Amino acid sequence: MTIKLGSLAADITKERSGDWIEPESWPGLNPKKPLEQVPLPGLAFHVRSTNYPPYVTARQAALEEAKRAYPNEDMPPDEAARIEGRLAVEHLLLDWRGLDIEFSTDAVATILAAEEHRVLRSMIFWCAGQV
Repeated sequence: MTIKLGSLAADITKERSGDWIEPESWPGLNPKKPLEQVPLPGLAFHVRSTNYPPYVTARQAALEEAKRAYPNEDMPPDEAARIEGRLAVEHLLLDWRGLDIEFSTDAVATILAAEEHRVLRSMIFWCAGQV
């Protein structure tokens, strides 16, 4: 079997302008069955790729800043959440559907910066990795 080289090429337009990605299910949402994949019908995120050049640059800058701020210790979880949330809002997440809160940049910035919304951040980064 021969694979066409073109089939391995990235879709640069989608990486930069975004695409709707639907996480069909997610593990760990049922505390009684933490390994169970919970269906997420109707949930979708309009995201850019984690290869989006401004995101890659901003992420690298944030990592270098964190190394300077915490040279001999781990970054506190709330600080990591704030940075990850800011990067997601500024560079990756363009819209969502299927959540009980309407998408707005201001609301999303607050939500994604909160440590307790790590599952939502993980979903967004997973979806961005699929673009």
